[in-house]
Amino acid sequence: MAFGFLNLLPPGPIFFWISFAIRCAEALGDAAFVTSSFVISAKCFPGKIATIVGIMETFAGLGYTAGPVIGGILYEYGGFQLPFFVLGGIMLFASLCSIFIVEEIEEASEPSTPGFLRGILKIPFIWILMSAVVLSSVSLYFLDPTLSDHVEPFGLSATQVGLMFFLCGGIYTTTAPLWGLIVDKWRCYNTLMSFGALATIVSVMLLGPSPVFNIEKNLYIIGVSLAIMGMAAGALYIPTFEKCVDTVKEHGYEDSTQTYGCVSGVFQSAWSSGAFIGPTLGAMSVDLIGFPWTTTIIAFFNLIFFIVLSFYQLNFRRIDSEKKHIQDKAIIY
Repeated sequence: MAFGFLNLLPPGPIFFWISFAIRCAEALGDAAFVTSSFVISAKCFPGKIATIVGIMETFAGLGYTAGPVIGGILYEYGGFQLPFFVLGGIMLFASLCSIFIVEEIEEASEPSTPGFLRGILKIPFIWILMSAVVLSSVSLYFLDPTLSDHVEPFGLSATQVGLMFFLCGGIYTTTAPLWGLIVDKWRCYNTLMSFGALATIVSVMLLGPSPVFNIEKNLYIIGVSLAIMGMAAGALYIPTFEKCVDTVKEHGYEDSTQTYGCVSGVFQSAWSSGAFIGPTLGAMSVDLIGFPWTTTIIAFFNLIFFIVLSFYQLNFRRIDSEKKHIQDKAIIY
């Protein structure tokens, strides 16, 4: 709501620093409620975390898609201040409602363990999962500053460009709950992430199009690529949080809010890192080497992730087979 008053400030350093401070406060608030929402979901819906994350991402996608449209309408009819006052008022109302609706999680109070977060970050597979989150975020947010210029030669109207953005965000929004249901039913975390990485590689290579393919830029191929990218981003992202929780539990961490809180914090940091890397470094890369080579680099990083994940799967199965063989021998003797 404070952001709506910025137009009353004089231009210059005062305007800049107050704007900067408000954005920092907004970022802190966003990190707080998003991180805590994942903790609440994990505690209230054990065994169905991926499904809940998928539903949450559907509504996040709806907000991301509808935000510019609704904001533009409010701006047109009420000026600069109205969008911020309306959004701020809705969030204030939701915050007050949550005080009475969201129940406190009852569990035995335990002192915070020193080095708890550091111990989680020492688990190698956690970094593989965080890589999946970063890659998913990069593939979505990389398009924000670059897609309009990429399709400019086709002479599209502003509405048509908006529909191109919707192809990626809309498909992500609609498929996110489906991935959650698949994960919770079949527990196919690694398989789904592998599919997401491969689908991302195909989509960004065609979106460029990559110089490797030596094909001309085509609007219909770009549309299909954006749809595939939205689907692939969900397949990469949705399984990761529940798999993170399962992984830390396998390493001896308790089923507690402290565990969920640390995992959720790391998880959201990875997503935000991708949201920063995608538009900033992506736009810089497009300026330096062009859109086709930038998408090729994104595909290359997804390929590395796929190889590392595949190697981990094979190594994990080998270790698991050896453990089972030792247990069988112990039973015989």
